[in-house]
Amino acid sequence: MPKISTNKTEFTEEETDPTIKEPLVKLLDKDTAALALIAPYLPVKVTPTKSMPAEIGLGEEFGIQEAISQIKQANANKLFLLVNSFGGGVRSSFNVAQAIRKSFSDITVFIPHVAISGGTLIALTGNRFVLGVISTMSPIDVQIERYGTRCSVNAMVRSFSVLNDLFKDTSPEDAPYPWKAMADKLDPIEFQEWVDASSLMEQYALTILRHEYSSFKGEERTIVDKLSGLYPTHEYAITFEEAKGIFGENYVKSGEEYAEIWDIMGT
Repeated sequence: MPKISTNKTEFTEEETDPTIKEPLVKLLDKDTAALALIAPYLPVKVTPTKSMPAEIGLGEEFGIQEAISQIKQANANKLFLLVNSFGGGVRSSFNVAQAIRKSFSDITVFIPHVAISGGTLIALTGNRFVLGVISTMSPIDVQIERYGTRCSVNAMVRSFSVLNDLFKDTSPEDAPYPWKAMADKLDPIEFQEWVDASSLMEQYALTILRHEYSSFKGEERTIVDKLSGLYPTHEYAITFEEAKGIFGENYVKSGEEYAEIWDIMGT
């Protein structure tokens, strides 16, 4: 069972704990492998005063490439994929997801706790999803840095729409000062970049869901519309029940249905 670590110090390692590896091997068919993409919860200290959160990046791309190579040597074409990640770079998340989706004809994604943002994009490689009582996915709306804080692109687009509505029946000369002040802060080029970033994430998700191995061909547009625009904030927790409404009851399973392997994946 290869593991991909997103703590920027070690990317790929074979599971050696016999309490995990031995029972897992007994549960897997000969053509099925297990892969874990795990992010630590605590940030890594990079200087005496600065810490860096775990994020999917270039290292994880190479790590996935190495892990897939190891798995292919065993002639496995099915995958049990554990995802526990807070996300990271959109492009790297897509590259990881695309490499996984192309390499295995059938993927069962286990989410013991969180698949957030880019982690959700990687989870979309699944032909089915297995979640527990505290498992959550997140929307795939893009987050960007602005004025030193992370903001949702969707929130920025909604704020532009609100201002647009305010000025529909009011000329700039007659508009209250707060309206003018807010409008002056909006850069049309920056606004277009927000729209483009959101469209890019949607396109990446559609590409994964449209793959020939996907279980969701024909439903991909509906799924992406929900994940990218239905929810009010990036922090929205998509639980087991909500996930069934997005992907369909046949494709979202509880940990209880996979009891033995779920117990191992949760460790």
